[in-house]
Amino acid sequence: MVPESNPARRRCSRVESTDGAQRSPRGSVRAIARRRAIAGFSAAVAAIAALTAVPLAVSASAIAVGDAAANPVSSAHAAPPVRTSALSTSGVHLRVAPTVSTTIDPAAPLTLEVEVENATAESISAGGLRVVRSAEAIDDAAELDAWLAQAPRSTPDANGTTETTEAEPHELEGIEVAAVASDALAPGAVDVVSITVPAETIADLAGAPVLGLGVELLVGDTLVASATDAYASRAAPATESLSVALTYPLTVPASAAGLLTAEDLATWTSPFGLLTRQLDAVAGRQVAVAVDPRIIASIRVLGSAAPGTAVAWLGRLADLPNEIFPLAYADADVAAQAQLGLAGLLTPTGFSDALDPENFTGADGAAEVSPEDAGGATSTPSPTPTPTPTAPVPGELPTTDALLSWPYTRSDIAWPADDTIAAGNLGFLGAAGLTTAILAPGNVAPVEQWSNAASNIDGSTAVVADSRITAPLREASAALTETAWRAAAGLLGAELAIGGAENVGAPLTLLATFDRGAGAQSSRVAATLDELAASPWIELAPLSDAIGAPPFERGLITEPESDQRLANIDRIIRADADVAAFSTVLDDPRVLAAPVRREALAMLDVAWLDDREAWDTAVGEWLLRQRNTLGAVSVVPSSPINVVSTETGVPTTILNGLPYPVTVVVDVDPSNGRLIVEDQATVTVDPESRSTVRVPVAAGIGNGEVTLTVTLTSLDGVPVGSPVMIPVNVQADWEGFGAAILGVVLVVFFGVGVWRNIRRLRRQRAAAAAAAAADADAAAAADAAVDEPVTSDAEVTAPSDDQVAAPSEQQTEQPAEPGDERRDG
Repeated sequence: MVPESNPARRRCSRVESTDGAQRSPRGSVRAIARRRAIAGFSAAVAAIAALTAVPLAVSASAIAVGDAAANPVSSAHAAPPVRTSALSTSGVHLRVAPTVSTTIDPAAPLTLEVEVENATAESISAGGLRVVRSAEAIDDAAELDAWLAQAPRSTPDANGTTETTEAEPHELEGIEVAAVASDALAPGAVDVVSITVPAETIADLAGAPVLGLGVELLVGDTLVASATDAYASRAAPATESLSVALTYPLTVPASAAGLLTAEDLATWTSPFGLLTRQLDAVAGRQVAVAVDPRIIASIRVLGSAAPGTAVAWLGRLADLPNEIFPLAYADADVAAQAQLGLAGLLTPTGFSDALDPENFTGADGAAEVSPEDAGGATSTPSPTPTPTPTAPVPGELPTTDALLSWPYTRSDIAWPADDTIAAGNLGFLGAAGLTTAILAPGNVAPVEQWSNAASNIDGSTAVVADSRITAPLREASAALTETAWRAAAGLLGAELAIGGAENVGAPLTLLATFDRGAGAQSSRVAATLDELAASPWIELAPLSDAIGAPPFERGLITEPESDQRLANIDRIIRADADVAAFSTVLDDPRVLAAPVRREALAMLDVAWLDDREAWDTAVGEWLLRQRNTLGAVSVVPSSPINVVSTETGVPTTILNGLPYPVTVVVDVDPSNGRLIVEDQATVTVDPESRSTVRVPVAAGIGNGEVTLTVTLTSLDGVPVGSPVMIPVNVQADWEGFGAAILGVVLVVFFGVGVWRNIRRLRRQRAAAAAAAAADADAAAAADAAVDEPVTSDAEVTAPSDDQVAAPSEQQTEQPAEPGDERRDG
């Protein structure tokens, strides 16, 4: 099988066989003794060196140099003292399981597989494997726990990496049934050894409901690792007193995406995609499916542009006969929201920013896959039915409710992350409409074994997962190898067989939950569900049966989330609120606020809990993006401004770095009374541009320095950006001085012009008067010449040019004749 979360691992396999508990591979015990005698000298030297070494723990490199040839096989009662190895706490893992089954038939030969995994960075030398069984019958939970407690149990984490409890390995107390040699293992290698054990070896345990098996890895006389497993006996009587309900999360890997992209959807819903494999694993099986609504909305929001495989997947989900209930959007952490004291659970505020009208013009788009058409006739009637929206009309964009709604079996269930609920959180969830919570066993005080999952906790309703069956269920679902899966599924069967044997009273309904992490392997989930369905010791039940069973009174173990995580989530929520307020600068605030809210919910995904370091990095990057958004609209700092008039406008430049037009109100606040702001200014700035607006101000009393604080607000009064200080030098008196100087200049200019005009007119008038007088004298002289008598013998001569030109002068210069006076008279 190809692991879903890890690359394929290297492995080597080797098959060995024994005819009985006393027969060793590659010869008899005497052959091993001869080899040990030949290597006696070197073994003695190594033993002396090991005894004098401090500390006593032997590293892999020391083991390689030491007793590589020695065989550790011996009986359980005569085993020599062994030393433990530091490798045991750093990644050497053992598993022992039946070869083809998860149960044991005590009447038939037992064929086992022992898997050795070297998850360290050092090599392990060749040694030996010692297989033991429980000496006594295991027929109750205490005995099973005692057997398993002998060795630390290896469990894979959410990333598929196997982890072991930090404890030194112990020599197992049991009866040896086989001893085989083990090959050297390189770092990261896996070796699988097959062993056949005769039926006589376990015949005395035929009546036990559970058989315990264990294995030890020894190199020389050093115990490197040990492990214990348990398996139900096929001879154990069947029972119908136990019912088990199961819940499975249908989610995607954690990311900061508030909507899944078309590319991701196409990949995950392909024939071998993640979502397809998850649906294949649970479809038609008795398991309640918790769906992330983000998956449904991401497909619908694409309309006709949704990948065909995604639309088909949505149709398969609609036809699913399983019980279905919703998780929070993006599987957001509801416990953290409760512990932060929010007014209510966060939900998406819209999807209009992601809707393309061109994808909703026809009747064949993904948006037309409505919950009404996708209900599935075999679904269990919901005690709290979800409203079913009508199918979107072609050409109309679907609403938020239409994109999120689905005919869930019930929508009143909260499934917080494991061990995250604190006191008062259940009441918060109940007030939000989630009246039933699914709790991990670590969050609830232990009660008597095998109690109903239904519980009353602090006055609230809850169903509590059973720790005994949930742990092996998750281990089986995350197993990367067949041997590891059979070991985990075998332990799950052993727990159920013990439960059926112990519970002889009223029928009980238990709950087991699959892990929310990415470590679950879909093929292992399907195999485990099939194994449970075939179990003779339980009956699989719907989740509604577990919720409706008679409740037990239980006490809450308060498990608040870490202060650091809550602080980061608080920053995320405050950033989301800040962006929502800031978005009022847009005509439609949803195009900016809605995607940020969806991303905030994605940042609260409980899957991030499995990788805290990656989450911290993602939170820092997301918060930085929001700070950049909040600073995208700002006042451009200005150089000092000189104000020399009583009334003017302060030029202010507004920068808009958003891809949307914004409208802001510009307000100016002077630091003193030298300037008086007369009014605000409202300006609309185009996308990714800047605009300059003048805010009217008037000079007050006096001159001097003034600092103007320029702030921006949205039309709703929400502050935008940071205030900017602009220094201003006020010299309003210069306006009067300038006006006076200008008036003087104008008076002088116009006065000189008038004076010149007057002089010119006077000269023109004098010239005209002189010309008129000259004309009058000439006329008089002409009249006198006509009246004078003409002498006959006197020669009449014509006047000269001088006489004609200036007759008045001639008259002035010549004295008057006596006869002239008479003639004048």
